[in-house]
Amino acid sequence: MSPSTPPARPRLADHVLARRHVVGEEERVILHDVRTGQLLQLGPREWVLLSAADGTRDVEGIVIAAAREGAHARVPAAQAFFAELHAAGLLGADDAGEDAGPWRAAAPAAPALDPGERDPRERPLEVLPDFGLHCDGRGSCCRIYASILFDPEEAARARALRPDVLSGGARHERAFTPERGTWPCAASVVAMRDGRCAYLEGEGRCSLHAKGGPEAKPLGCRTFPTSFIDDGESVRVSVAVECACVLASVGRPGGAPLLDPRLITRGDLDERIDVARLPERAQVAPGVTASRAEVVAWSRRLAAAAPPPDVAAGLFSLAGALEAEGLTVGAIARFERPDPLDDPAALAPWLAALHGRAARRAREDASWRSERDLARRATRWIADATLALGEPDLLGALLLSPVRARVGDRERFTLRAALHGHRLLGALPLSLALRDRAVRLVVARALPAVIAGEGADDPACAEPIALVEAMLRGHGLDAYAAEAAMAG
Repeated sequence: MSPSTPPARPRLADHVLARRHVVGEEERVILHDVRTGQLLQLGPREWVLLSAADGTRDVEGIVIAAAREGAHARVPAAQAFFAELHAAGLLGADDAGEDAGPWRAAAPAAPALDPGERDPRERPLEVLPDFGLHCDGRGSCCRIYASILFDPEEAARARALRPDVLSGGARHERAFTPERGTWPCAASVVAMRDGRCAYLEGEGRCSLHAKGGPEAKPLGCRTFPTSFIDDGESVRVSVAVECACVLASVGRPGGAPLLDPRLITRGDLDERIDVARLPERAQVAPGVTASRAEVVAWSRRLAAAAPPPDVAAGLFSLAGALEAEGLTVGAIARFERPDPLDDPAALAPWLAALHGRAARRAREDASWRSERDLARRATRWIADATLALGEPDLLGALLLSPVRARVGDRERFTLRAALHGHRLLGALPLSLALRDRAVRLVVARALPAVIAGEGADDPACAEPIALVEAMLRGHGLDAYAAEAAMAG
């Protein structure tokens, strides 16, 4: 088969996410190529045709299968449709073993333990101290993410409890699409109605919780916003600052613990919980690495340091110190006593890159997302805020303004949670991740004026930092940081 010839038994590639959205009364499926960011909108009939392409049927068989579901098409038209998808790089190979990539690869065997190394299952769970979650139950987190995953048992339970939702009681495919591609996979994604989980009731309450209690919700919803990462010494249990409830809980006594206190070691966790693992070596600065143990020890020292009144300035100063002197005590001193963040030019390329990515996404969203969709509005607010901050005088005035006490408390907690959960260690070198976090805080400081200008009163707007964090991770806007680093 030549590269220009579609597979004889086509299927949607695993790097393509198919997500069903109901916008008003119109149903549509959005294909998202995670490698390129390309979006393609399909109607219900086209999706039935594509969903029948599971890699086991030729085009004639696909047409017959789709016809049984009421989606009639002629074979030449179907061939042309699949040829277009193939030309766009959206189809996988005939053999399910090809194009498997990271999505289909079998889970690797656990690495052999070094002599004397502790069994990972025995590692203690180290929970973020002095924090309890007060959830307001208004469902902000159920309205902003692109994918809410259900395993087969969870999906079956949801359809049994709420068979009326999208008429999914007897038809799984009415309420769910595969997590990736069209080949059968272990997880499904629930359809969204105006950007909201289809099981979310009008007042923002989870109907699955209401009908069946908290255990009726999928595991990801039950554990959110808790994060887990194995750093070789312990499993750090922290919180993702991506929901207004997280920051509204700061300083409040009581609240729900992030983890059942009866759970002591990693082996006590539900085996389905995703526990990330820090790599053996981490990038500290471009071209400079350090061992996991060195980074963990330094991170603990930084977490114990006294944060400055302006956390964004501290992060920017720390980034420069890391690049100049590495993981030293002196670098931490630069964080505690930072240089003022008063030069708009230092932030300009970062803000420009984030604006470019947010503006592109805002234009795409406007073509298919509902105006009631929180993700669409939040993307537009970030695009507007970063555009305004592109004016040096306005940015300079914001940087010179004293950080209000409430904002400072939120920023310090956001950093504390990130350090405890090692959330600054990832694809970016640590020094660039620190600048990225500083930029996020500056954008969050500017958001209230933009939101107020629109008269928005959504409860998710009460905590701008959480809104920025959720949008950057949940909708791919965080890729701006790599662009900014290359531009710089």
